[in-house]
Amino acid sequence: MSAELGLQRVNRGGSLRGFSNLMRMDHRSWWRTHRWWINALLWTVLLCGLTAIMLFGPNEELQEASPAEIARVGGETAYLLSVAFTAFFEFGVPVLAIGAIIQAQDLILGEKQAGLTEWLLAKPVSRRAYILAKFTANLIPVLVLMIGLPALLTYGLVSYRLGEFFPLQPYLAGAGMLALHTLFYLSLTLFLGTVFNQRGPILGITLGSVLGGGLLGGLVSPLYYVTPWLLSKSAALAASGQPLPAPYGAAPVLAACVGSVLLILGAFFRFERAEF
Repeated sequence: MSAELGLQRVNRGGSLRGFSNLMRMDHRSWWRTHRWWINALLWTVLLCGLTAIMLFGPNEELQEASPAEIARVGGETAYLLSVAFTAFFEFGVPVLAIGAIIQAQDLILGEKQAGLTEWLLAKPVSRRAYILAKFTANLIPVLVLMIGLPALLTYGLVSYRLGEFFPLQPYLAGAGMLALHTLFYLSLTLFLGTVFNQRGPILGITLGSVLGGGLLGGLVSPLYYVTPWLLSKSAALAASGQPLPAPYGAAPVLAACVGSVLLILGAFFRFERAEF
């Protein structure tokens, strides 16, 4: 009788049984170690430091710009902001994607190699819950520490430079695109961790996409409409309130959203059929 009751408790969670316990375990790897403040400090200093230099330091681009270029964007302040947003978003989008890849490369692969995955799956834990817990538990600190904190401080720097609050809506649109791009590469790395048993292919595919995607898209321009490769420029344009040309509009945003969902579903499918 007790065995039957225990079996009922295990099955009650259905396809997500064990999710809460796995979430707590992965959360501890962030919030109960030095990992959280190291990442918060690293990405804030890197991204906000560069933006602060553009906003408050001697700006050679502003000095070298022609009066026509400055007038075209709406004056010196608008030109300075466009340079700062270019620094934060066009630099931050690929750099944060690389950061997400580094954080996620061992989420599944490391545990498979250590034998921890096999041990966990021998417990009352579903494979779908395992993948979803890995994704969710790491998505939250990535969004808060790697994206949210630098974006908030950059908004403060921009507003201080202007002497008034910068319009929030366009800035949030740019920050949202930055988050979507990072989410895509977190999902891609997680998916590849279910496919490969070595780091080489995982890092080769993900880093190759981040660093070489723009070049490949320039050679085969239709790829821009089915990949998130234009989001760095889209984010910078959106944050500064400039109109988005056709290739920079909804297509890369939709590609990142749909691609992330498909990659997580692909991770479910692949992991449920894997043997350990």
